Amino acid sequence: MNFEKVQRKNRKAISPVLATVILIAITLIAAIAIAGFVFGLFGSFTSSAQVTVTATSLVHNTAALGPSGTVVASNTGTSNTNINAVSLTFGGATCSAAVAAGTTVTAGATYTLTLPSLANLCPASVAGESFTGNLALSNGGQVPFVGTFS
Repeated sequence: MNFEKVQRKNRKAISPVLATVILIAITLIAAIAIAGFVFGLFGSFTSSAQVTVTATSLVHNTAALGPSGTVVASNTGTSNTNINAVSLTFGGATCSAAVAAGTTVTAGATYTLTLPSLANLCPASVAGESFTGNLALSNGGQVPFVGTFS
């Protein structure tokens, strides 16, 4: 009897069925991990502000007074942001102004912005006239809104 043949018979290997099960398990784990990152199943690792305007209450103006009222912004994101400027477009003209410091829209909260003085920056408006607006955020975002003067 050949010694080399005896050694080969005594060797044990993993069964083909067990090898197939292990390969399928590895493939499934890799597919779930890749899908989780591609489709965002594991959440976001960055924080961001998600600001929307939920209400506007603007009163029409004469050219000397400028429009007045409030804009309510809600931040449903995970990061705070500041409102740097507000602009209004109506009657074919756009007027804008910087917003005072301290206009932080906290994550998960609502902020009521009282319009800064837009006197001499805006044309006269009338009750019932539509306007579009925009909030400029410190993170570079722009939040559009629309409404009607009361």
